[in-house]
Amino acid sequence: MKTLLLIASILVAGAAHAEWATYENVELHGLARDGSWNEPGPKYRTAMVCDVNGADGFLSVRKCAGTTGCSIKRNLKRLAIVVVDVTKTQKNGTWIRVVDAYRTHTEDGFQYDETISLHVKGWASTKYLCDFAS
Repeated sequence: MKTLLLIASILVAGAAHAEWATYENVELHGLARDGSWNEPGPKYRTAMVCDVNGADGFLSVRKCAGTTGCSIKRNLKRLAIVVVDVTKTQKNGTWIRVVDAYRTHTEDGFQYDETISLHVKGWASTKYLCDFAS
């Protein structure tokens, strides 16, 4: 049974909405850019697609950082995991460089038997990437 606890909070940085929710075995803990990316550590970090509960229901990974003139390379549904490069040169405003993506859980939080590679590189909006625990 899907347990959904959704608390939308407005963050001062960028006034973005963060998703704090539990989907079966996955917990989302707010925007990744506001937490783990600011800590010292490796240049590649993981984040989970979140807060895509609106009309389209996905996050677009694009060819470049923006929507104008930046074609969509792939659409990722909730709980897909993206590997991002958090170095300053790979950020552009609220956009970040995606170096890979994969799935370990369905969009409802049920774990797959194996990891599913999504083979994508491009740019994604940090407004839809959350820290997570599974």
